Amino acid sequence: MARMIPSTIADDAAPGERAAFAALRDAPGADDWIVFHSLAIGRHVTQREGEADFVVMAPGLGILVIEVKSHLRVQTDAAGRWKLGNDDWTDRSPFTQASGEFHSILHFLRQRTIEPLAYPAGYAVWFTAIAKQNIPPAIGWQEWAVLDASDLAQPASAVRRVLAAVDKDTVAKNGGYRHVAGEPTAERLDRVRDALVPSFAAEIKPAERRRRREQELSLFTADQVRSLNLISRVPRVLIEGPAGTGKTYIAAEAARRHASAGERVLVVMFNRLLEGHLRSALADVDGVTATRLHAEMERVGGVTSPANGDADWYNTHLPLTALEKATESGFDPPYDYLIVDEAQDIASDLNLDFLDTMLVGGLSDGRMLLLGDFSNQNIFRSGIDDGRETIERRVPGIVPVDLDTNCRNRRDIGEWAERASDRSGICKEFRRDGVAGNAVEVRHFASKADEVNMLDDVIRGLRAEGYGPKDVVILAPYRDSAAQRAIDQKISVSTLGSGIRDTSYIRWGTIHEFKGMEAPAVILTDISGTSSRLPDLIYAGATRAQDRLVVLTSLEHLASI
Repeated sequence: MARMIPSTIADDAAPGERAAFAALRDAPGADDWIVFHSLAIGRHVTQREGEADFVVMAPGLGILVIEVKSHLRVQTDAAGRWKLGNDDWTDRSPFTQASGEFHSILHFLRQRTIEPLAYPAGYAVWFTAIAKQNIPPAIGWQEWAVLDASDLAQPASAVRRVLAAVDKDTVAKNGGYRHVAGEPTAERLDRVRDALVPSFAAEIKPAERRRRREQELSLFTADQVRSLNLISRVPRVLIEGPAGTGKTYIAAEAARRHASAGERVLVVMFNRLLEGHLRSALADVDGVTATRLHAEMERVGGVTSPANGDADWYNTHLPLTALEKATESGFDPPYDYLIVDEAQDIASDLNLDFLDTMLVGGLSDGRMLLLGDFSNQNIFRSGIDDGRETIERRVPGIVPVDLDTNCRNRRDIGEWAERASDRSGICKEFRRDGVAGNAVEVRHFASKADEVNMLDDVIRGLRAEGYGPKDVVILAPYRDSAAQRAIDQKISVSTLGSGIRDTSYIRWGTIHEFKGMEAPAVILTDISGTSSRLPDLIYAGATRAQDRLVVLTSLEHLASI
């Protein structure tokens, strides 16, 4: 296996580049080769800067610069212009581009007196989707400088073929040139490698970190969706699992499946951010209504909730108003399938009475999927009733399904959240491993003023780690938080936005507002006091973090967990 620098290729790289990367990496007989990919050229001979798709350095053979073109169609015209795929016509041919990259590298090495002298060095263009016979001979390029789709099968042979032709061509043009046997040696190529890309300490780029995170989350959560295949014939299902087990992802996938079968699907939830997330995820699916429960009640009841609506309005008056309309003569249930995300937040009799009228067959005979975490994230309810018993009483024969594999949190974040809230072991497996160094940081503050200054320092630290403003969310158990105090007191805190929905800057708000959501980095503030609900809030808040968690607390014992 060739040594690839860097060792991976971005998922959004052109298809031909990904194919060439894999072919060169896995080429038999190329174990001692060094292959640069996307080598940046800051000192280009014909333009300000450039990039070489591949630079192959093979001991005993030479150096070959390769420009890759993935396009499915390549054209030229009588004026010598080129058109690659849907790109605009250009006067600059791929061979001119490859030549510029090659001579820029050659010039750079010559300045350091390590240029190729006793071995061949050249360039080629690799049309990864085009057959070579479709690229006719022309004065603008050498025939041997053309690689095509068939060379993906034996890339090492293709490189040897081109370098042999370069060797022969150099002899013909330079009578003093002679390829010394064994050159370039591995040691000589190591010096070239070190000159082109000096060793230095570096971390993964934020964009690549984001791509990998999204790829992991998509892959691991998709595994959870297989549970839908097992329960597809069960009319009424209750999926229960702790934070990060993919419940919202499953809810969205279930909505797609039932809508594709021609059913009218209602997806309801409690809070606004989760509503926005699911609406966006399902925006392209006909037949799905994704909305907050209270918004659906307002629609059916024909009312608008007051700006200062209290608990009595939302828990009693609004449901009763909607029920009155939904039980009038001639009202037909508008939905064939019901999905409730974060079901523990809406599991009251009045809310379920309303949903009963919305569903064909009602709660007793209708078809539905309810998802929630009744044991660990019941932060909107008080008392001994966690909502599970209410649902089981109102939906006879509902089948329980348990999830216990965490797909969201890095292992060290998930395990810390469990320990800090006295819930160790609720997730049997964490699909995302921990990171080098603990991803959880606990800081102790002595006063509220101290905490605001500490918050600014934490934000600056996360920015230095590569987290952008949109990656960071600040959460607290209550509205009068460190972020709110910073704004009220006009204390400068780095890139702090106006609230939880201000995605231009760092968002901040309550744990309740962000329930059901996630972010790459989470800062928990104002973790103090002796409330019996604090462990629930710590768990719900900490498990919003995908990669990084910082906790600001006055509770000294949390630092030792």
